[in-house]
Amino acid sequence: MHPTEKVVRQFHESWDLRDPDRGAAVIAEDCNFEDIARSEKLLGKDAYKADYHRWREAFPDGLCKIENVIVSQCGEWATVEFRNTGTHTGLLRSSLGDFPPTGKRADVRYCSVMRVKDGMVVEGRDYYDSATIVRQLGLAG
Repeated sequence: MHPTEKVVRQFHESWDLRDPDRGAAVIAEDCNFEDIARSEKLLGKDAYKADYHRWREAFPDGLCKIENVIVSQCGEWATVEFRNTGTHTGLLRSSLGDFPPTGKRADVRYCSVMRVKDGMVVEGRDYYDSATIVRQLGLAG
């Protein structure tokens, strides 16, 4: 397995393992990560952990399953396709406001584009369709 793939797998698998410290271990202190759907910058380890806990609060049973990892020819970039699933039984804090639990399940496909340098994630972006989440949870009319 390519070293870059190992790093991005550790990052994503930490969500499924319920171990934010494992994920933070491969995040550079100055990592510049962006959640495209929320137009939100996540800078460094603390932002990663806050995002982890925000997601875990809304979906305590949530799972993150990696479907595909593609490492660039130069070996610095990786694209990770994954699927997040879970039951909305906690408060969902979002850029559109806070939503109380609906008890409904979400199954959403994501794509992360990440740059790894010296064994640490230094940059990345998450792409997903937030309308899918809204629709599946019944939050839209």
